Amino acid sequence: MKLQTKINIRFLAVTFLVFSFAGVLFYFALDKVVDQNIREMLESRKAYIILNFQQNTPTSESIESPDHSIFIKRTEKTEQYTIFSDTMAYDQEEKELIPFRKMTFSVRSGSQHYEVILLQSLLESEDLQMIIVSFMAVLFGIVLQALFFLNRWLSNKAWNPFFRSLSVLNNWKIGESQAVSFDRTGISEFDQLNSTLENMMQKIQADFINLKEFTENASHEIQTPLAIIKSKLEMVLQDKTLNDLQYQRIRAAFESANRLSKINEALLLLSKIENRQFVDSSEIDVCQLIRSRLEYLEELFALKQIEVTVHLETQVVFSMNPLLVDILVNNLLSNALRHNIEKGKIIISSENQEITISNTSEQPEMDVSRLFRRFSKQATSSESNGLGLAIAQEICSNYNIELSYRYSNGMHCITIRQKSQIPTNS
Repeated sequence: MKLQTKINIRFLAVTFLVFSFAGVLFYFALDKVVDQNIREMLESRKAYIILNFQQNTPTSESIESPDHSIFIKRTEKTEQYTIFSDTMAYDQEEKELIPFRKMTFSVRSGSQHYEVILLQSLLESEDLQMIIVSFMAVLFGIVLQALFFLNRWLSNKAWNPFFRSLSVLNNWKIGESQAVSFDRTGISEFDQLNSTLENMMQKIQADFINLKEFTENASHEIQTPLAIIKSKLEMVLQDKTLNDLQYQRIRAAFESANRLSKINEALLLLSKIENRQFVDSSEIDVCQLIRSRLEYLEELFALKQIEVTVHLETQVVFSMNPLLVDILVNNLLSNALRHNIEKGKIIISSENQEITISNTSEQPEMDVSRLFRRFSKQATSSESNGLGLAIAQEICSNYNIELSYRYSNGMHCITIRQKSQIPTNS
């Protein structure tokens, strides 16, 4: 969830709670005001009736007003009292029972005591309350919506400098020599962040250049004496005066030097891939590339009597650096060949923008967590330096390609596919 959305949600939640609390308070305040108004109306009518009783004495024991809102009857009670209550009564106009506020009080006229009942309809007051509450609810919704869009607009304006800085970071490539600079925003926090980012990126750029130069120089300096060692050892191996023990020892030293040279080249390649030094990309038909590679490896397959089955009817195209895709295919095919068995099988198939290379092996199912690590070997084979799949994994990660492994029906299966083609379970 975006920070801006999270802030808006919290803002709306707090605003809703505040408005709801204010709405409840307003409702009770309105109810109290209406109740007080009705009481004042009844008190006013009471004062008017008492004044009439002081001036005129009723001639009958029971009196009822034409609108059935005033009832007067003679009573034996002598004490003074005033009682408010709510009741339901039949209304002639509405033709139904409606709520009334009832005021019962005593009044004296001469030597006689009377009880007076005043009724005031609450229907109009309740209707008025409902109208006011409905209006306030609609107004509340409109204000809440207006605040949401206003807050969103203001947030966008406030966060624009951050998104501009983020765009600069996304477009920055560590291999570029051009210095990165951020615009002044006028907001101290963002300016401080941009200044820190500039210093950090400059330091990263300098460290990257130094590391790149060190890696290339170290690899070159190591490769030169290794080549000399290999050359000297190869000359010694041609010496006919060597006995078997001397020959085997020198041969072991030559193979170790040769293996060290290959490891050095593989590590240098890994370093270049990690440093994004292969920038050129083009559309590569991987199926066609695999077919051409199989022709070069045909003699090696025949030497181990490996049966190769190819199902590459579905075209698979990746946008990659031509050199890297060639290395990727070569490493995967070499891995399937190197770790296979005599008279084994290799099955290569393509479908849905993915390619699977399966091979038999003496080894059981591999540990996926270690399979693509550097120097992680499937077996104790001296031919493998443990970097082939690590290089393949690094190449795939640079081009949004997934390299996966599974064990099925006695076959080790390695699949490469575009990550965008991976189905997601919702």
